[in-house]
Amino acid sequence: GYDKYVVEGRERLYDRVPPKIRQLTGAVGAAMPEGMRGRRFFRHFGLDGSRRYLDASTLFAADEMPNLFRGAAFAEMKAYDPWAPSLSYLRQGGDWISGLQYRDLNTYFPLDILTKVDRMTMAHSIEARPPLLDHHLVEFAATVPAHLRLRAGTTKYLLKRAMRGLLPHDIIDRPKQGFAVPLARWFRGRLAGFAREVLLSDTTRQRRYLNTEYLERLLSQHEHGRNLDLQLWTTMSFELWCRKFLDTSRHRHDGPTRIVEHASARPA
Repeated sequence: GYDKYVVEGRERLYDRVPPKIRQLTGAVGAAMPEGMRGRRFFRHFGLDGSRRYLDASTLFAADEMPNLFRGAAFAEMKAYDPWAPSLSYLRQGGDWISGLQYRDLNTYFPLDILTKVDRMTMAHSIEARPPLLDHHLVEFAATVPAHLRLRAGTTKYLLKRAMRGLLPHDIIDRPKQGFAVPLARWFRGRLAGFAREVLLSDTTRQRRYLNTEYLERLLSQHEHGRNLDLQLWTTMSFELWCRKFLDTSRHRHDGPTRIVEHASARPA
């Protein structure tokens, strides 16, 4: 049911372009200055199907990582390929939709959305049960041909056909809705100062993991209209994690306390 499956269905047409032309386009994108309009698209266009799908959900491309992390920190992590586990999952299954869904069942669900649902509901003593993930239903869905899961751009095609007449049309046909928060607006408003305080702090500079000069450029680009809210949020989460688990006890509770202070400083 995810829109990214629909997008990947369209982008599969890129694979009809001869590989050498796509590689050349990708090289042009890599040579363009960071932040230049079209750079991300050219780089993305140059990738093959599986890597292109992973690139669409990657916040910092491989060639941006040396800018994000300082030399010693980057040297420790550059041997690790974060795409390797996902690529192994994507090679499973006879069609590309099954490959994508198999990967998401093994990574995105347990490591992201289901983890957050479980932690937030348990924090409030609520038992949550995703009915569409009942293992009998999932096992059956895995046997359904791909063209009945995604058909002519319609997601959850078979489920919608089965529910037609049992649920109102406006429920069946409404767009998929997530639980996003307006981070982009917050980082230009009520949380702008907090983002700068965390990412450009003396604590961040002195640890020498993150390149604060690069982070300052990202903050400035976001303030001037380029939406980098997820990149900033993820980097802030990493920095606060470092304070809690890596730094001395003197810093361990700075992050969460400051979040509460800044988030409640002004009304929404």
